[in-house]
Amino acid sequence: MKHAKSYAAAGAAAITGGVLLFAPLSFASAATIKTVAPVRPLSSVVGASSAVPPGGHGLAFATCPAGKIVSGGGGTTSAFDIEFTDSTVSGNGWMIRGTNHGGTTQNLTATAVCLGLS
Repeated sequence: MKHAKSYAAAGAAAITGGVLLFAPLSFASAATIKTVAPVRPLSSVVGASSAVPPGGHGLAFATCPAGKIVSGGGGTTSAFDIEFTDSTVSGNGWMIRGTNHGGTTQNLTATAVCLGLS
């Protein structure tokens, strides 16, 4: 018969027989928890506009700067004639795609919401 083993994890949790058990931290053990770098506030990056001809499809991108990661995004159009067909993460930024149903060239502009890590 196999015996279950227990492994302590930072004094706050233990794994016993494949089950993770949590216990409240005491004041003494709370002092042993390491401080991590604070998360910086969100910021947004607006990408370059992309011209979409009448009846055409277009893409627009916005990329987060080094040291930040994308946490969301969206975009804008220059008129109601453009229908958004996609709005999604792309690498470390945001991509939007649209179709111009109007009779004149319109613009798409993507915005990435970025989270700083340090």
